Amino acid sequence: MVDTRTVSAERVLQLLRQLPPRDRLRVVAEVLPGLEQALPDTRPDLGFWEGADMQMLAETQGVPPVDDLDALLGSWPEDESVDDFMAAVRECRRQNPAEVSA
Repeated sequence: MVDTRTVSAERVLQLLRQLPPRDRLRVVAEVLPGLEQALPDTRPDLGFWEGADMQMLAETQGVPPVDDLDALLGSWPEDESVDDFMAAVRECRRQNPAEVSA
Protein backbone atom coordinates (compact mmCIF):
# COMPACT_ATOMS: atom_id res chain seq x y z
CA MET A 1 0.00 0.00 0.00
CA VAL A 2 1.19 3.52 -0.84
CA ASP A 3 1.56 6.09 1.93
CA THR A 4 -0.82 8.80 0.64
CA ARG A 5 0.77 11.48 2.80
CA THR A 6 3.92 11.44 0.67
CA VAL A 7 2.45 11.05 -2.84
CA SER A 8 2.21 14.28 -4.82
CA ALA A 9 -0.94 15.28 -6.68
CA GLU A 10 0.99 15.09 -9.94
CA ARG A 11 1.97 11.49 -9.23
CA VAL A 12 -1.62 10.57 -8.36
CA LEU A 13 -2.84 12.09 -11.63
CA GLN A 14 -0.13 10.26 -13.52
CA LEU A 15 -1.20 6.96 -11.98
CA LEU A 16 -4.89 7.67 -12.63
CA ARG A 17 -4.19 8.37 -16.30
CA GLN A 18 -2.68 4.91 -16.61
CA LEU A 19 -5.96 3.30 -15.57
CA PRO A 20 -8.71 2.43 -18.03
CA PRO A 21 -11.51 5.03 -18.10
CA ARG A 22 -13.96 2.88 -16.09
CA ASP A 23 -11.42 2.34 -13.33
CA ARG A 24 -10.62 6.06 -13.25
CA LEU A 25 -14.31 6.76 -12.80
CA ARG A 26 -14.54 4.24 -9.96
CA VAL A 27 -11.61 5.88 -8.18
CA VAL A 28 -13.18 9.33 -8.53
CA ALA A 29 -16.57 8.02 -7.32
CA GLU A 30 -14.86 6.49 -4.29
CA VAL A 31 -12.89 9.61 -3.38
CA LEU A 32 -15.46 12.30 -4.19
CA PRO A 33 -17.75 11.93 -1.13
CA GLY A 34 -14.80 12.39 1.23
CA LEU A 35 -13.62 15.45 -0.69
CA GLU A 36 -17.10 16.99 -0.58
CA GLN A 37 -17.29 16.54 3.19
CA ALA A 38 -13.93 18.27 3.60
CA LEU A 39 -15.10 21.38 1.71
CA PRO A 40 -16.21 24.43 3.69
CA ASP A 41 -19.89 25.28 3.75
CA THR A 42 -20.60 27.39 0.67
CA ARG A 43 -24.30 28.07 0.95
CA PRO A 44 -25.06 31.31 -0.85
CA ASP A 45 -25.66 34.47 1.10
CA LEU A 46 -29.34 35.14 0.47
CA GLY A 47 -28.72 38.85 0.86
CA PHE A 48 -26.82 38.74 -2.41
CA TRP A 49 -30.08 38.16 -4.28
CA GLU A 50 -31.83 40.97 -2.44
CA GLY A 51 -29.79 43.71 -4.08
CA ALA A 52 -30.55 47.40 -3.87
CA ASP A 53 -33.15 48.93 -6.15
CA MET A 54 -32.19 51.39 -8.89
CA GLN A 55 -32.81 54.43 -6.70
CA MET A 56 -30.50 53.09 -3.96
CA LEU A 57 -27.79 52.20 -6.51
CA ALA A 58 -27.95 55.67 -8.04
CA GLU A 59 -27.67 57.33 -4.63
CA THR A 60 -24.81 55.05 -3.57
CA GLN A 61 -22.89 55.80 -6.76
CA GLY A 62 -23.63 59.50 -6.68
CA VAL A 63 -25.52 59.50 -9.97
CA PRO A 64 -27.79 62.55 -10.18
CA PRO A 65 -31.28 62.29 -11.66
CA VAL A 66 -31.70 63.25 -15.31
CA ASP A 67 -33.50 66.58 -15.61
CA ASP A 68 -33.23 66.98 -19.39
CA LEU A 69 -34.13 63.94 -21.50
CA ASP A 70 -32.70 65.66 -24.57
CA ALA A 71 -29.29 65.50 -22.88
CA LEU A 72 -29.46 61.71 -23.12
CA LEU A 73 -29.71 61.96 -26.88
CA GLY A 74 -26.46 63.84 -27.17
CA SER A 75 -25.86 65.81 -30.33
CA TRP A 76 -27.01 63.22 -32.87
CA PRO A 77 -29.21 64.86 -35.53
CA GLU A 78 -32.90 63.89 -35.36
CA ASP A 79 -33.14 63.21 -39.09
CA GLU A 80 -30.42 60.52 -38.99
CA SER A 81 -31.52 56.89 -38.75
CA VAL A 82 -30.40 54.28 -36.25
CA ASP A 83 -28.57 52.55 -39.10
CA ASP A 84 -26.60 55.73 -39.74
CA PHE A 85 -25.79 55.95 -36.05
CA MET A 86 -24.56 52.33 -35.93
CA ALA A 87 -22.46 52.88 -39.07
CA ALA A 88 -20.90 55.97 -37.46
CA VAL A 89 -20.10 54.00 -34.29
CA ARG A 90 -18.47 51.20 -36.30
CA GLU A 91 -16.43 53.70 -38.31
CA CYS A 92 -15.28 55.48 -35.15
CA ARG A 93 -14.22 52.16 -33.64
CA ARG A 94 -12.39 51.20 -36.81
CA GLN A 95 -10.49 54.50 -36.91
CA ASN A 96 -9.70 54.65 -33.19
CA PRO A 97 -9.38 51.07 -31.85
CA ALA A 98 -7.09 52.11 -28.95
CA GLU A 99 -9.65 54.59 -27.63
CA VAL A 100 -12.48 52.03 -27.82
CA SER A 101 -10.68 49.37 -25.77
CA ALA A 102 -9.53 51.82 -23.08
